[in-house]
Amino acid sequence: MDIKLLTDIGLNKTQAKAYIALVRQGSLTPPALAKLINETRTNAYTVLDKLTELGLAKKSERDKKLVYKVENPVALEKLVIANRHEALEREKKIKNAMPTLLNYFYTYSEQPGVRFFQGKEGIEDIYKDQLHTGKTIRVIRSWKDRDFFGKGVYSIWRKRPAKHGIPTIMLSPDVPDANNDPELDKKLLFSRTWMNKNDYTAPVEWDIYGDKVSIISFGEEAIGMIIESPQIADSMRQLFAIMDKGLRTNPEYEKLPRSGRLEDDKYVTQHPEYKEILQKINNKA
Repeated sequence: MDIKLLTDIGLNKTQAKAYIALVRQGSLTPPALAKLINETRTNAYTVLDKLTELGLAKKSERDKKLVYKVENPVALEKLVIANRHEALEREKKIKNAMPTLLNYFYTYSEQPGVRFFQGKEGIEDIYKDQLHTGKTIRVIRSWKDRDFFGKGVYSIWRKRPAKHGIPTIMLSPDVPDANNDPELDKKLLFSRTWMNKNDYTAPVEWDIYGDKVSIISFGEEAIGMIIESPQIADSMRQLFAIMDKGLRTNPEYEKLPRSGRLEDDKYVTQHPEYKEILQKINNKA
């Protein structure tokens, strides 16, 4: 039996040597183990108790002496599976706690935090983070997102914020697949400012939400990042407002579809039910 195999699955070197000795002998007392692996008696007791705790040995008493008997190697597989489950639970806990931890960190530091993501699952993790943060999402949309996700999956991610009561304010290229249905926009808590489809053709989406800015590149190999910094997020919200105002005052704006413009006074007057949505946006912005 290879010590390296045992250390690779989580045992330290002393535990691995002790387990191999138990396999060879069947059972051992702590003093006998101490001699075999050249350890002190105190350490032998400690390591045997640890192997028992891990389910790799069983402790009993014989003639008033403690004896440790080796367990079937199947116990090693059970140990690895248990460690994997524990690691997944720890990963889940740290992900859930990360917003609180980062907020605490930024309270005492101006240093931004950056997390990187790759592939479709990584991009989906960015969208999940937006839902978990629960703040208004400002989006500079790239029309390449539909090519990347496909129509069905794309629709799921664009609809999910509304299911969590999160408004989306979007600078949206006027491409054929863009929604121009005011009733659907109302259900999705969407507010759009339209731009000509050739004004922004880069395959990169920008999202500002809470104290975070996410950047998603829908290239051949999708990559993304989340920057968590109150200062950077605030600056991006200001830039977003400047771009939004510039598009609204652009003469070409009148040629673009207006159905998604929740902020447009004339449109809201014609559709009073939008006032409730606007109130939600203002409260969560």
